[in-house]
Amino acid sequence: IDNTESAAAAGDEYDTKAILMTEGFCTLVAGVCGGVVESTPYIGHPAYKKMGARAGYVIATGLFVGLGGMHGFLPFLIDWIPAAVVAPILVYIGLEVVAQAFSATPERHGPALALAFLPTIAFVAALQAGSLLAAAGAQIGALSGEAAETFQSLQLLGNGFIVTALIWGAGAAELIDGRLRRSALYFSVGGLLCLFGVMHSPRPRGSLFLPWSAGSPIPFHFAAAYGALALLLLGFSFLRRPTGESPDR
Repeated sequence: IDNTESAAAAGDEYDTKAILMTEGFCTLVAGVCGGVVESTPYIGHPAYKKMGARAGYVIATGLFVGLGGMHGFLPFLIDWIPAAVVAPILVYIGLEVVAQAFSATPERHGPALALAFLPTIAFVAALQAGSLLAAAGAQIGALSGEAAETFQSLQLLGNGFIVTALIWGAGAAELIDGRLRRSALYFSVGGLLCLFGVMHSPRPRGSLFLPWSAGSPIPFHFAAAYGALALLLLGFSFLRRPTGESPDR
């Protein structure tokens, strides 16, 4: 869905339903044949389009990866091609995707986009910090004081970062547009999701849980915070508005 939206912003319209059905069918076929990874469009349509890629690129990629998987030469290529060769391509695609996020949305929504990046940054920071600790032979549980609080904060913000970014971005965009009730609705949904670990899961791996089996009061704290924000926005929506302003704000 994200890819089709990205392609539409770049000027290419695709049938979302057809793409979802195709990738779902391919994933089922691959599963019957022993595949363990789902088939899905890869992000970066605007970047590939700028580089001149067309339908032939997709066909060539599918044939190359498919034949490589069947004949077993992909592992040799992975070992042979240095990561430094592939990384710049991924960085370029990432830059194009981020740039499109700002160019394809109204300028006034820039702060909402910036806010939506924070959970992702926290996830990456927590992931790298965990890797560094493991490489140093240290245990995360051995952290104490401010270091422990910082790491836990990054982990809580990063767990479920995709959904968190969607909720924060959508809620902030509605707030910027003055639609306070819609913004309150988004944050209310965010609070509900916190109770199940979809957002801000306190578990190290970000796993889901039922509210009564969370094993920590943190999900309830987050749910209360989101609920308080939603109530505050809902209350502000009933205040006196300037003449001519939309009544749904």
